Amino acid sequence: MPVEELPKATWLSTFYLGFVSAVFDNIPLTKLCLDQGGYDWGLLAYAVGFGGSMLWFGSSAGVALANMFPETKSIINYLRGGWHVTLAYIAGFLLMWILVGWHPSGIITRYPAGRKTSFIDSDPYLMRLLPFDPSGDYLLINGLS
Repeated sequence: MPVEELPKATWLSTFYLGFVSAVFDNIPLTKLCLDQGGYDWGLLAYAVGFGGSMLWFGSSAGVALANMFPETKSIINYLRGGWHVTLAYIAGFLLMWILVGWHPSGIITRYPAGRKTSFIDSDPYLMRLLPFDPSGDYLLINGLS
């Protein structure tokens, strides 16, 4: 799926990613978010990390516990006995959002290494801080709040 077709990065879409992460692997989801940009990384890490544990097959620990207690492999039984996990995810996400807020990171812009940009090239300190990708281009994060 092209990144342009994903929902816009908002606190609400991040919240829903937690539920998606309960069913799908959170590594590809996080990769899509990295490609799209504009997410608050603290909330995103919470959502995909905690969300992956809402169902037994969403995390390695859940799989290990399900092997010890096979009755939890039933999603209905797991939700009956583990409904509080979903409630804790919702409460924790909302509490984090209220206390910390939504602070999306910027979109990464690529500047070719040979291109002269006065704001980058004029400051040697900034030149040392900028990350480079393997091609040698500068990567500048715009729109930080």
